[in-house]
Amino acid sequence: MNTKSEFGKGLTYCLGLFLAHRNLHIPRNDHERKYMLACMWFNASSDHLYGMQIPDTLPKSLQSRLWKFRKEMLDLGHGDGLGDDKITWKQVDESLETTESLLLAIDKHYGIATKKASWR
Repeated sequence: MNTKSEFGKGLTYCLGLFLAHRNLHIPRNDHERKYMLACMWFNASSDHLYGMQIPDTLPKSLQSRLWKFRKEMLDLGHGDGLGDDKITWKQVDESLETTESLLLAIDKHYGIATKKASWR
C-alpha cells in the first residue's frame, strides 16, 4: 500500500498543506505582475485540495462549506479562474482566513477547544 500522495490526502492534512502556503515568499508589491503572482499562488496552494476527503459524519452545513471552498480554490488555481486578471491578493488572504475558519469549525464539531493564534 502506498502511504504517500503527490499533494496529500485527508481533510485537515490537506487544509494544513494549503494553509502552509501562507509563507510562500512571492513579492506582493510587484504591481506589474501582481495578477500573475496571485494566480501562481492559487495554482501552487490549491493542488493540495485534490485529495481532500470530506467525511459524511460532519454536519451537512460544514460539508457544504468544505466542498464549496475546495471547488472555488481549484477553480482559481487550475480552472476557469487561472490567468484571470481579476484575481487579487485580497482573495489569497480571504482564502487563508476561510481555511482557518474551516479548521476551527472542524475542531468545534469534534469538541476540541481552540483559540486563534496571536502570531499573525
